[in-house]
This record gives sequence, C-alpha cells and structure tokens, in this order.
Amino acid sequence: MKPEEYEGNTQYMRYEYHRVREGPNYFVSYYKNTSRLHYDPKDTWRTLGNAKFTDTGKALKEWCLLMDESYGVPQRNKWNTDTTLEDGRVDTSFASEVQNEEENPCLETKMVT
Repeated sequence: MKPEEYEGNTQYMRYEYHRVREGPNYFVSYYKNTSRLHYDPKDTWRTLGNAKFTDTGKALKEWCLLMDESYGVPQRNKWNTDTTLEDGRVDTSFASEVQNEEENPCLETKMVT
C-alpha cells in the first residue's frame, strides 16, 4: 500500500506512515542519514532529539498521534476482539506431560561424586 507521508518532509528529514494488511502499521523515519522503523508514534517523534521542541517537531508529533489514532487504534481494537486468538492450541509436547505428573522423577536421582 502507498505510505502516508508527513507534509513537512524535506531533503534531510522524511517521515512516512505505512498501513499494511497483515501485521501492525508502522512509521519509517529518515533523519540524520539513518532510517528506522517504529511502531510507536512517540518513538518516531523522539528521533528528532532536541529538535522535537521546535515548531516542526511539535507538528510531527501531532501528525504521528493523528495517524496512530486514525489507523493504528482501530486495527489494534480489531485484533483484541478476535475470538480465534483466545482459544489457542493445546500443548501436547513431552514437557507438558512431565509437568502434569504427580511424581517427580528428579527426586529419586542421586549424585555420585
């Protein structure tokens, strides 16, 4: 899908919000010759460092929170109401059988020195 771009992007500072079908939505930040992927809007805003207190930094914070409220919160609410996740899968491994036994086989072992 096409990313939502921050309107204040420049040559040296660029922020995008990516909406995806599978998995969580995320932000991509390009700042000071590095690019990072963020899931939290506040982490995206924090990449500015001391510049986050400027007018551009404050506008970026508002944009990040707006994108998260518009697209991220409904997506997380949809995941939390999904009933298939609550059922889970029954653990049938050997470790689960040992934990269910009332006898502990380790109590009958002796150390030889």
